[in-house]
Amino acid sequence: MIKNIRECIIVLVVILLLPILVPYSLLKDRVEKRRRRQMASRFVCLECGEVLGVEALRLADERWDEIVKEIIAKSEPGTRLRLVRTVDAICPHCGCQYLYRKAERTFVVREVSPEWERLESKLDSE
Repeated sequence: MIKNIRECIIVLVVILLLPILVPYSLLKDRVEKRRRRQMASRFVCLECGEVLGVEALRLADERWDEIVKEIIAKSEPGTRLRLVRTVDAICPHCGCQYLYRKAERTFVVREVSPEWERLESKLDSE
């Protein structure tokens, strides 16, 4: 009986907090995207010396969409995937790939493991 009351209270609290949590999470995501855009607008590519700009974020989004589509197309129907984004910016001038470090609020060059390079080359060739 007490367990059911506890569960009901937890469900009620979650329902009551949803109108606060949903806008908060959307706002937090928007602020983070804005920070990323601002950083890209002033970040100088370590390979070619050019400024990344917002174009670098768009290129990374397009590349990530391609990767996800290919992974989903090759996976079994009903498979639940847990994906970690591996590229956040691609220099439009030289193609250097970067990851965004949220804690440091900066971009770092993406280091590719040999295993991922093999997988990525297989995806590109097909």
